[in-house]
Amino acid sequence: MRSLLLAVRLSMLLTCLLSPVPCPALWAGELRIGYVNLGKVFDGYQRTTESDQVLEQRGRQKQTELESRFNELKKLRQSLELLNEEARGSRAREVEEKSDEFQRLKTRSERELVRERNRLAREILDEIDQTVAEYAKANGFAVILDQRSLLYGEEVYDVTDGVLRLLNERFAARTKKPR
Repeated sequence: MRSLLLAVRLSMLLTCLLSPVPCPALWAGELRIGYVNLGKVFDGYQRTTESDQVLEQRGRQKQTELESRFNELKKLRQSLELLNEEARGSRAREVEEKSDEFQRLKTRSERELVRERNRLAREILDEIDQTVAEYAKANGFAVILDQRSLLYGEEVYDVTDGVLRLLNERFAARTKKPR
């Protein structure tokens, strides 16, 4: 039995060596594999940081606008109490319309900010994917995995810092202001 197993293995090895088609068993030793922590890359990428700052600024602007509209609505409601019954009816409809308009504006503003954040995140993730692929090719990696899909990976195979450095260098070069 043992000799039969040895004979089968030897014939497989000879077949691989003599075959014009590459044999995975022979080049498996040359396979370079790495992994990347995409969360760390995304959070550490300067473009992500700058995009977050821009979105926060837009959010503050929208919040200021909403607060102004809310205060206006509040004053209208307070003025209702001072009116007689007859005038109050027509004014109440106006207040209700303003209230509905305020709610629509608030919902639209929130939706726009979420849509913009999602669009930017998608663009950044696409750029990260492209950079990981370029990094892999430039450094001879056959496979780079996302750390989230690994059960275990030795730290020596972690290429996160190299990918992040490449991304930030490219971003700095693109956004460098001419003197």
